[in-house]
Amino acid sequence: MEYNKEEVRERFKELFEYSLDLIYVNDLNGNFLDANEVTLITLGYDHEDIPHISFLDLLDSENLMKAYKFTKEIRKTGKQSQWSEYKIKTKEGDNIFIETYGIPLTNNGKIYAILGIGKNVTERKVAELKLKDSEEMFKAIYKEGPIPAYTWQKLGNDFILIDFNNAAEEISKEHVKNFIGFKASVIYKDRPDILNYLRLCMVKKERISAEIKYKFKLTDEEKQMFAYFGYVNPELIVEHAEDITVRKNAILKLQESEEKYRDMINNLDVGFYQVTLDGIMLNHNPAHNKIMEYDPLESLIGKNVHMFWQYPEQRDIYKEKLFKDGFAKNYACYAQTRTGKKIIVELNSHLILDMDGKPIRIDGTFIDITEKYILSEKLRESERKYRYLYENTPFSILLINSQGIIVDCNPKTESMFDKSRDEFIGKKIQDTDIFSSSDLLSILDLFKRFLSGEDLHRVDFRVIKNDEIVIWVNLQASIMKIGEETYVQALFTDVTLKREAELLVNEENRKLKELEKIRKNLISRVSHELKTPLVSISGGTELLLTAYNKDFSSEALDILELIEKGGKRLKHLVDSLVDISKIDYGKFELEMNSEDISEIIRECSNEITYLLKNRKINLNLSIPDSLYIKIDRIRMEQVIINLLSNAIKNSPPNGEVNVILKNYDDWVELIVSDMGIGLTKEEVYSLFTRFGKIERVGEGFEYLDIQGSGLGLFIAQEIVKLHRGEIKVLSDGRNKGAKFIVRLPYH
Repeated sequence: MEYNKEEVRERFKELFEYSLDLIYVNDLNGNFLDANEVTLITLGYDHEDIPHISFLDLLDSENLMKAYKFTKEIRKTGKQSQWSEYKIKTKEGDNIFIETYGIPLTNNGKIYAILGIGKNVTERKVAELKLKDSEEMFKAIYKEGPIPAYTWQKLGNDFILIDFNNAAEEISKEHVKNFIGFKASVIYKDRPDILNYLRLCMVKKERISAEIKYKFKLTDEEKQMFAYFGYVNPELIVEHAEDITVRKNAILKLQESEEKYRDMINNLDVGFYQVTLDGIMLNHNPAHNKIMEYDPLESLIGKNVHMFWQYPEQRDIYKEKLFKDGFAKNYACYAQTRTGKKIIVELNSHLILDMDGKPIRIDGTFIDITEKYILSEKLRESERKYRYLYENTPFSILLINSQGIIVDCNPKTESMFDKSRDEFIGKKIQDTDIFSSSDLLSILDLFKRFLSGEDLHRVDFRVIKNDEIVIWVNLQASIMKIGEETYVQALFTDVTLKREAELLVNEENRKLKELEKIRKNLISRVSHELKTPLVSISGGTELLLTAYNKDFSSEALDILELIEKGGKRLKHLVDSLVDISKIDYGKFELEMNSEDISEIIRECSNEITYLLKNRKINLNLSIPDSLYIKIDRIRMEQVIINLLSNAIKNSPPNGEVNVILKNYDDWVELIVSDMGIGLTKEEVYSLFTRFGKIERVGEGFEYLDIQGSGLGLFIAQEIVKLHRGEIKVLSDGRNKGAKFIVRLPYH
């Protein structure tokens, strides 16, 4: 099926126009059909790129297989999918992380595309990975560190031993594990000095160090220890205790320590360097060479680091910061590799001093942040574009914190409410003087319910512009997270013209209802007012024609017969108007009894014999001898007479009218058909309407009897509906006759 962009965008208008999420549509093969601005900015594409974007190009094989299962599940269930995370490659080749779910788009019950709603979670994902690496590194350093370490948890005014590292287990010959869960006051009951160090560290919340003598009770071995107690958080203290018993091994231990240090440096994933103040390389690790595209085993000692700077003069600025602060943290600079490749690195350096406090060299580490830097630039560009949209949107936007204080607003807010930005920022919503006192409590309650998580629809209310002009605005709000803070983003749209139009429409509807009431009253009153004199006219005319007909000349009798016929037609019209009035006021009631509908049809046929003879029409009845059904006899006679009369009036001379009555399990079916003038589609639509008289005059229509009010079939339809039945008409067109079908239930 061809994708209808306008229809989908109208259906999901709020998502495409106002959502800050990634909104996109793709077909079942993963090809993009549509996308909002946020999606295009995130992926680095433009609107004209949409027909050429495919998940085949955005996803690697692992994520592509996940997307295939994602689509397969939607096609199988026909329902919205769960959230799923993907690593996506942007147009520039950068990797980002997206969390998304899909909504199936269907046509005639068949899924032809998927509407995707996603969030860019790259920063969160990177942070999670860094946190995981940091935690694992800390655990490794703690557990594998060469200095015995013990972790104490505060318990009232005491501490409990909850952990120790491998070095602590080794120095105690594995006996330390027997003290896990013991209180410090028990372990050090004879050592108040150690207890005081623990408590002092907790009070000062800083590192406390001391040399102590400690005798291992289980081994009866006393060692000279250098210990320090490090405050970690309100509950934990890490105690390090270094054995310095055999000072004659100090040099050896120092050498071993240097070896471990060198191994650690060589195994770092970050580049390490030691250089002179003039930039001559003194030491480096393999990671340094890898980043700068040298052989990991190649020695760069003696080389000048100026060769690594894209702009060597910038090193003077870097050195100036080092000499001023003693360190340079997260210092970004433009570097170049051995092959001349341009990269961006982040330096963390320290100025090393001699015993006299004079600078002698620079030690530091660095990492390649080229990809991260480019991504940050793109993020800043994305933020710039968002800021442009924010400042140029036709909607007023207020950013409100959880305390109800406005922290930001866009320029449209100033023009919409005719107030400066300073009159909004820092104020609570109720202090802006834009809400009428009658609406203020409702507005505050609305924001309170919204912050509690209640799902609310758009709301229209009045606001005061420039302290005097009242306008109508529509409020749409959404919850958003910025860091750890929760905000309400409120969008106001000026709907004054719309509300005025609605009020005008409501007023016109009110007037129409009044006119309809007047019409009903007029029909009711006129019909009842006409009925009384008509009875006198009809009765008097009938008396003159029967009792005194010999007293009148033939001309006078002709006039009396015309008066009688006109009176009957007028009486029929008045009766119809009375029925219409009863229908309008819900007083059209039935008197239901078990009646023989076959007998009723025969009686109605006899009643219109004069009309059949006058029009030279043959009436054929195909009905059972008797068929009982629960109906209102009088009203059903009215329906049958109307259908027979219409069939006769619309049939040519010497034509035929057929009446068929069929008996089914739950209903009876009455069919009245003719081979007369027939009906067009337009005439069928207006046939059962109030005053739906069809005017057909001209050549070929001379035989039609065009008299009538246009109320008969409307009333017949209402009578059938009150019987819980149905009436319909079928016709193949002009001069092909018509067939009226009435279905009546037994009960």
